[in-house]
Amino acid sequence: MSLAAAEPEPVVRPAAHAVAGERDVVWAALYDRHFDDVYRLVRRAGVSVADAEDVAQKVFLRVHALLAHTPEVTHPLAWLRAITVRVVSEHHRFWRLRRVKQWVVEGVATLGRAATPDEQYATHQAQDQVAAVLRRMSPKLREVLVLAELEDLAPAEVATILGVPVNTVRSRRHLARAQFSALWQRQHGGAP
Repeated sequence: MSLAAAEPEPVVRPAAHAVAGERDVVWAALYDRHFDDVYRLVRRAGVSVADAEDVAQKVFLRVHALLAHTPEVTHPLAWLRAITVRVVSEHHRFWRLRRVKQWVVEGVATLGRAATPDEQYATHQAQDQVAAVLRRMSPKLREVLVLAELEDLAPAEVATILGVPVNTVRSRRHLARAQFSALWQRQHGGAP
């Protein structure tokens, strides 16, 4: 858990800052306080290192646009997490469609990225293995698994972010754990 998440959150009232310049100040405060939290959630949701910063930036672009129309945000971090989940979902959808198009047009998948430095290789390899399994999961189950297990949110918080009942979160979390474990065993031959 980050330090930002442990401190009490001020209520954000962007509509009260109707002047664009003042809205920019509110946005900058959110950005400064929560960029690391958003970036971490983006990575844990299966976005590659190469794309993670761009996706986190897209989250804050969306936040900037929403501030003009949002009367009050009582839980800014929860609001940011909900926006992040939607932007990550859009990112995964875009890349899925792009890969399918490449397979059809070129006949092969073009996967891979530049190699990481030797001292970070093992860490990045493990992160990439987890991200690969997460990408293969059902989107609804992946969202719950990332928020509940990796972000360590309570089922009630996950339910609020996703807009579903708490019992649905609990059910999906159980199914997500089973799906992750099965996919991991198929891909790596052992327990996660």
